[in-house]
Amino acid sequence: MKPNLPMRKILSIIIFISILSARSPYTYVYLLPFENIQNDPAVEWIAGGLTDMVHQELKNHLGLRMKTKEDLEIIMNDRSLMMNQPRGSRNVLILGKFNRQLDKVHVSIQMVDVATWEELGVRKIMEVYTQIPSLNKAVGTTVNQMITPYIPSQPVAKVSPFPAFSEPKVEVKRHSVSLESEKVVSNLDQQIAELEASMDVLLGARVRKKDQPKKEVPRFDAGEWTMDFDVDRKLEDNPENAANTQMLSAVLDQLLTNPYDVELQRPEFEYHKDDELYMTVRFPVIYKLKDKIIKDMLGTLPYTGLEQNGTLSIFYFDKNSFNFPKKHVELIKSGAFRIIPVIRILDQNRNTLIVVADTPDSYWHTKTSNKVLYVPQHQFSPLIDFAIGGWSMQVAMETVEIQAVYEFILPVADVESLSNVSVKFVNENELKSFLDPLL
Repeated sequence: MKPNLPMRKILSIIIFISILSARSPYTYVYLLPFENIQNDPAVEWIAGGLTDMVHQELKNHLGLRMKTKEDLEIIMNDRSLMMNQPRGSRNVLILGKFNRQLDKVHVSIQMVDVATWEELGVRKIMEVYTQIPSLNKAVGTTVNQMITPYIPSQPVAKVSPFPAFSEPKVEVKRHSVSLESEKVVSNLDQQIAELEASMDVLLGARVRKKDQPKKEVPRFDAGEWTMDFDVDRKLEDNPENAANTQMLSAVLDQLLTNPYDVELQRPEFEYHKDDELYMTVRFPVIYKLKDKIIKDMLGTLPYTGLEQNGTLSIFYFDKNSFNFPKKHVELIKSGAFRIIPVIRILDQNRNTLIVVADTPDSYWHTKTSNKVLYVPQHQFSPLIDFAIGGWSMQVAMETVEIQAVYEFILPVADVESLSNVSVKFVNENELKSFLDPLL
């Protein structure tokens, strides 16, 4: 007798549940882009490297499936989708945040169970700003350590106790007479070829090749590559690049020390209708790259490549045409070229009354002063950046104007004493020694 319709449905459900139960569980990791909590454009590029390093560390784990922000949105809109996952699976969210304080980058990592929103772990990492590769590696290793305890073990394939069957190889042996005959024929051919070459040289039909110096050619032998080399031989600068290098050095001197033009505009004053004792003062300042630098880059230097996208221009240089000056290479690699504007407003006696430090660094935004009116701001952003490797250099420049307005509320008596405004670019490494005497 055939089972009725309800019984068929019950059997189908049982079979479906059995199939789900037989599947191996997974840990689904939802990896979101690391958040730049200060929205600092100078360090925004770090976010992509941190996320990529975590992805590289986790992607090869058995029992782990990487998910994106879009996957998280889908499962949050319909949490019942987690019921379709293999029994014993987990859904884990990785949240990362970072910010820069002086010459340090601070990264915090949080791991959350998506099903219960329970926090599974928190880690904090700090590294020097100039050691981003070390920071990326530390973040990837840390997340790997955090997630490993939550990855389910995978079933081990059974190993057969019997040896694997293989077809016996039949070795065909050649007769010794055949081998010796082949050697004799080969030697005769070689001797005849050498005799013909000598006769051609004597008759003038061929010129004997002069001995060339031996090249350092790698040798391959049984899975090992070897090459003879001279330990005293060093990679030296190409003398033919001296002229191009001199032009590059002159341009880099300006780009790394004084690349900006500043336009100071007359201050604006606004009286307060509700309080005649106070007044709002605005100091407009315009920042832009020097036109001469851009013209020199476009018209003088024989750059290797140029990429332009709107107001952004990226110049490429390589060692085929340039010898990179060591002084400039060290400045770029260490990040010592970064500068920020400091605005000082003075009275008639050249005494500083107001100090504005236009920096994204949160350290200076927590500072106060009893001597002057100290106003930390973040309106200026670098319009130039550098990247350098072993063989190439890149210079990125943005041809835009930054229109900053620094605004203060002052007593009317203090406003009458304002006489002069000064803008000075200060190297980030020297900012503390510059501001401490003023504050």
